[in-house]
Amino acid sequence: MRRVTLFVLLSSLSLLPGCKAKKLQAELDRTKAELAQTKSDLDKSRADNDTLSKQNKTYEQRIAELEAERDQLAAQIDDLAKEKGMTAKELADLRAEKAKRDAELKVYKDLFGRLKALVDAGTIEVVFRKGRMVVKLSDSILFDSGKTKLRPEGEAAVAQLVPALKSVGDREFLVAGHTDNVPIKTARFKSNWELSTARAVVMVDAMIEQGYPAAQLGAAGFGEFDPVATNETPETRAQNRRIEIVLMPLLGDIPGMQEMLKKG
Repeated sequence: MRRVTLFVLLSSLSLLPGCKAKKLQAELDRTKAELAQTKSDLDKSRADNDTLSKQNKTYEQRIAELEAERDQLAAQIDDLAKEKGMTAKELADLRAEKAKRDAELKVYKDLFGRLKALVDAGTIEVVFRKGRMVVKLSDSILFDSGKTKLRPEGEAAVAQLVPALKSVGDREFLVAGHTDNVPIKTARFKSNWELSTARAVVMVDAMIEQGYPAAQLGAAGFGEFDPVATNETPETRAQNRRIEIVLMPLLGDIPGMQEMLKKG
């Protein structure tokens, strides 16, 4: 529509002298500026979406990647075992690394299997973000707008969720609260930081009540600063209002770390 307006203005300028021409020129300049701003906003939105899509992977995509990495490591072990100069310890270290990958893949697959009913019901999503397995719950299920009291649907979701999470053994989870970028300022919450953190703590309390060990849980609020969508529409803002339950990785010992710390 703006292109049509611009064309009409350009045609009219050649026909109108004096004051009217100046007015049309001003309108033309304004329309050009709006077009430039629209293009800039569109380019930024595309760039933001590209960045977010790289951070987010579906469960199936990440499992396929991990299986490929494991298979590649197995092939490297076989190749190195045939080469001279490879020590028994080096081979043992590689095999131990492969065993860790196999164990982690089993955790992911087993946990997803136990969560599948909730995924199919639309209660939760299971994704990989920044290399970590994440169980994502929409705040529309858990909380009313601007509130921290769990809705009945949220309590039911936690009751179903906790037994599945307990099945992975003594693993730790970080419960992370997230909001959209619409500011909040109430008597209780001066910012989205405070709202998101309070919701994460409420979620942790509910999980503990359902039997998850308190020593294996943490709570954090990210406010609006870790979005999964662009906040440009009501739909994308709704995607950003969420609770994530993040399976924390087992980092294990880093070879040489203790020696390095002692030297320091």
